[in-house]
Amino acid sequence: MNKLFLTTLTSTVLFASTQIYTYTPMIDYKEYVNSNVIDKDYSNFGDLVGVGIYYISNTRPAKFTIRFEYAGGESTYEGATWAGTPISNTQKNVHILNLEGAVGIKYFYLTLGYREWNRGKSEYVGDYDEKYYWNYFGIRYDYTFLFNKNIAFTPQISYQLAISPKLKVYLGNSPTLNLGPTHGSYIHLPLYFHTKKLTWFVFYRYQYWHISRSNYEVLQTQNSRELIYEPESITRNQYVGLGILISF
Repeated sequence: MNKLFLTTLTSTVLFASTQIYTYTPMIDYKEYVNSNVIDKDYSNFGDLVGVGIYYISNTRPAKFTIRFEYAGGESTYEGATWAGTPISNTQKNVHILNLEGAVGIKYFYLTLGYREWNRGKSEYVGDYDEKYYWNYFGIRYDYTFLFNKNIAFTPQISYQLAISPKLKVYLGNSPTLNLGPTHGSYIHLPLYFHTKKLTWFVFYRYQYWHISRSNYEVLQTQNSRELIYEPESITRNQYVGLGILISF
């Protein structure tokens, strides 16, 4: 069993593995105009809860991995109405979806993924939903540190570049904004513990995204018609999670 554990974590060819886990993200999103924060969305650990699956193949010389994650819950919005009135709302039905596939040799991987963030909607009259979404590609570096026969640390570092990022506004005529150049990066830090009965792990992840200002689009409602845009924004989300590893 110890040999199986070490073989799996060092990603050799004998065994494929699947990681099943639960996690909670802490959102930290801010929008900027002239370097000043004009509104923000944030949450604490536990406000959103998610599940994930991460698969590592047993092919050689190239390996591939697939990661699927979905978290839902609520967040807090602090900003202002279009008229400039300050508001602070609890946003319901927030979700973050991420799907990432990768193929690589030894330590280096090419990645292709999809990210979706639905900001949710409060009970405030006139509030509306927004959804950010894009495909992305990137590069990732994986490495495994074996402390002893029962503990391993396998950090991942990745850079991501969005492909045609968009924002859907669910209000009036529901315009879709083309976001400006968008790039991200993350560091994923899982620590594995092997026992006689199972292999389990905990992890911390830091995810960064920078979204440049969008183009203008027309928003048509029953009472008005105006040009809108999405300002520059920065996302700094943190994740903590717990799961088990299954080898076959």
